[in-house]
Amino acid sequence: MHKYWSKKPYNILQDFILRYTKKGDIVIDPFCGSGISITESIFTGRKAVGIDINPSAVFIAKQMLSKIPMNLIQEEFSRFESEIKDEINSFYNVRRGDKKFVGTHFIWENGKLTEVWYKNNTKSRRKVIEEPTEEDLELASFFSYEKIPYFYPQDNFFHNSRINANRENHIYDLFTPRNLMALSLLMDRMEKIENLDIREFFRFCFTASIGQASKMVFVVKRRGKFNGKSRETEKKEVGSWVIGYWLPKENFEINVWNCFENRYKRILKAKKGLEYKKYSINEANDFEELFDSKNLLLLNAPSQNALKKIPDNSVDYVITDPPHGNRQPYLELSMMWNSWLKKDVDYEDEIVISESKDREKHISNYYKLLNEAFAEIERILKPNHYFSLMFNSLDDETWINLITYTNRLDFELEKVETLEYSANSVVQDTRRAGLKTDFILTFRKNPDRIVKDIELISVKKNKDYFVELVGDYLENSRGKGLETYQILNLLISDLLQQGKFFKLSEILNILKTHFKRQENMWTMRGHEWI
Repeated sequence: MHKYWSKKPYNILQDFILRYTKKGDIVIDPFCGSGISITESIFTGRKAVGIDINPSAVFIAKQMLSKIPMNLIQEEFSRFESEIKDEINSFYNVRRGDKKFVGTHFIWENGKLTEVWYKNNTKSRRKVIEEPTEEDLELASFFSYEKIPYFYPQDNFFHNSRINANRENHIYDLFTPRNLMALSLLMDRMEKIENLDIREFFRFCFTASIGQASKMVFVVKRRGKFNGKSRETEKKEVGSWVIGYWLPKENFEINVWNCFENRYKRILKAKKGLEYKKYSINEANDFEELFDSKNLLLLNAPSQNALKKIPDNSVDYVITDPPHGNRQPYLELSMMWNSWLKKDVDYEDEIVISESKDREKHISNYYKLLNEAFAEIERILKPNHYFSLMFNSLDDETWINLITYTNRLDFELEKVETLEYSANSVVQDTRRAGLKTDFILTFRKNPDRIVKDIELISVKKNKDYFVELVGDYLENSRGKGLETYQILNLLISDLLQQGKFFKLSEILNILKTHFKRQENMWTMRGHEWI
């Protein structure tokens, strides 16, 4: 229904919730993101608490669960169509002779309109691709940011080159003036909906669609055959907004009404599916109400602060996916949504390492705030109940802090598992500082445990030991070999169970020195990859 960063497979989270809880138990996710752990808790008859500092995350989580009569939604959409669809489509008029069409896609290259796509009015509705006429150019240039009479976000970005954000640019720079005019008109119409639930539903459709209405949609070029003949030119296809705020040199400007309607239909289809799920929402205003008939509490607040308001030994299970060091600056990545929704954002208390110098979110601040949250999780969890922590990082110090600090608490490590995604998603941001899988560390709260320090093993000083371990893993692969992340998975799982840990970066030198790499697979020297 809606893009969000680092989503986890719902079925895996459901399995953990079923494994460690029973119906009626209270499940809490202190970094709930878009709320997949929350929805699965509710769907399985548990009570759920979701906390997130990101207003967009809490907004998305609530909308994922909301049930609104379909007839009311469809009636409101029909009013949308009758009132503003034609006006928005008029922004994209394509005149050819005495005929008028509605443009669907416009390709811009270095700020110049180069292609116009529209559908003819025949039964086949064939797509027509042409160079722009003078009239097309005049219409596109008619719009300007200054002429827009409705609200649109004026916020500047934090400077962060990693996500292609420049402090000199504004949120509105992500959109052409024409698309910004259409979006602001659409949002203005939504704000006039009297029924709050329906208004929030359509704002949800809006934020889910604006990425595809932005200049961040790149042009995909493919070569191949068309109607049995080789193409003389590359076929251009529509890409997608991925992550960050990269503005490609060649981008699409897509008709805003089409973006909005397409996303509305997808969300409506998903909502119809929810009608058959036997659950109801009885939202609480505070934690104490969960002890009665309420079953959902969503809090937009810093986790380390919100957890302090929850009583000792009151939660049955904690499952969460906290920020993984400097992998993803969630609030910066969500600026586009939060700005359109007019949300106040607490950037100061975010648990994150950001490469934005504007924010001064350094590693020491990250450790301090994250450790505060872990200490609160231990306090609120019932004795002999479980805490499942998902984590993904290649940074040595981040891992060492996580392992050594949780070891000081009343947490006894019960199980180490890995979570592989069903598809390779660029949204997972595996380019830097991350593994291809998440680790899921499940702890049991044991107030009687005797704390033993985690033994940090030097890979350099214990080279033979690690070479032997990796060799055993490769032998067990039956000649197929293993990727780097698979080897790390096995090492971390095995050593943590023994109360030992190591620097992940040092393993890479062991692999390069003592093993053979073919394509992405490591094998024993002298073995051919099958």
